[in-house]
Amino acid sequence: MIAKSDLKITEVYELFGELRYRVCVKGTNIVVNVKALNDDEALNKAIEVLIQAGLDAESLDKLRKLVGEKAKC
Repeated sequence: MIAKSDLKITEVYELFGELRYRVCVKGTNIVVNVKALNDDEALNKAIEVLIQAGLDAESLDKLRKLVGEKAKC
C-alpha cells in the first residue's frame, strides 16, 4: 500500500476559488493534482487516485528502480 510518507506536496495553489495541491510520489516522476481543504486531505486524495490507477507498493518499488536518478521528486 502507498503511504503518506511516499508522497510530497510540491505546490499549493488556488484555481477558480478552490485550493488545489500538486502531490509527487517520491522517487518517481508521478504527479497528482487534487482539490482539498488541507494538506492531510490532499495526501489522502492523492493516495486514492494512485490506488485507482493501480499503483501499489510492489509496482512503486519497480518504478523507483527504473526511474532511478532521473526522478523529479
